[in-house]
Amino acid sequence: MLEKLNYPILVAPMPTPFTKDDKVNLEAIENNSKKWINSDLSGFVMGTENGEETLLSSEEKLDIFKVVANTLKNKKILIAGVDNPSISGTLNESNKYADLGADLIRIRIPRRRNTIDKYFKEVLNNISKPVLIIHQMSPGGFDSSMTTEGANPDQIGRFCDNDNVFGYIASHLVRFEMMTRKYVDKSKQFWVPNAMLMPTMSLEGANGGCFMLGNIAPKICRKIMKLCIEKNFVEAKKLNDKLVDLDWAILSRGAAGIKYALDLLGFEGGNPRKPQNSLSENDKKSISEALKKSGIKEVE
Repeated sequence: MLEKLNYPILVAPMPTPFTKDDKVNLEAIENNSKKWINSDLSGFVMGTENGEETLLSSEEKLDIFKVVANTLKNKKILIAGVDNPSISGTLNESNKYADLGADLIRIRIPRRRNTIDKYFKEVLNNISKPVLIIHQMSPGGFDSSMTTEGANPDQIGRFCDNDNVFGYIASHLVRFEMMTRKYVDKSKQFWVPNAMLMPTMSLEGANGGCFMLGNIAPKICRKIMKLCIEKNFVEAKKLNDKLVDLDWAILSRGAAGIKYALDLLGFEGGNPRKPQNSLSENDKKSISEALKKSGIKEVE
């Protein structure tokens, strides 16, 4: 699938619908996946903070991936999210997803900084699929995940030099990532982590994206990134400005926010898994108004 890609690449962290009795709704996941087939989205990451990964068992994550793979294999990039500080655990999980059809394995930088050189040396030399490294140190925290550095810029560059690394998903720390970009070879993918940062990070050489808003606005987001790559930053900024309120309204409310936006666009989002809070009526109104203001009426 990676050989068939149209650039720039935009993938989205897929939300997880649940039934009324709080079980993973595999039927809804299949239905949503079918609706995304004809969209401009390049692919999906399963096993993310957006997908409520910390509230899912390892078996549930595999079941979700299996359903999505059966629906989207050879149509979209399938990326499995792995967050495991153990070398053997990371490799075992990755092998399971590879067997189910994963094109890439997305790996978080482990939170123990004194272990990461050994971790990446062994994992990258033994993993069965190409790797996306993500710099996201507080998964599940949304806003708080934007504030912590997990490695030095030159370390990240060394990790990305490995032949098994497909690319890198940056953090929201723009100043930090400007330095990191100097160390990540231009042959590698360097992805924006948030729609609001597309023009800013593209100035420093970002060439793709992985973010929540990709679930509902892939066409306009890919257009913005394409304009940025073509150095047409004025037009890119005009389009991006239309998305700022929507991105803020959704991201500020976490998984519940993107799920409600999907509900409004005819997908099956539903409530987040307990004990996470559902949206208030004021929250829903804010998202609905921001969606209307953005001009997005369907996922395309």
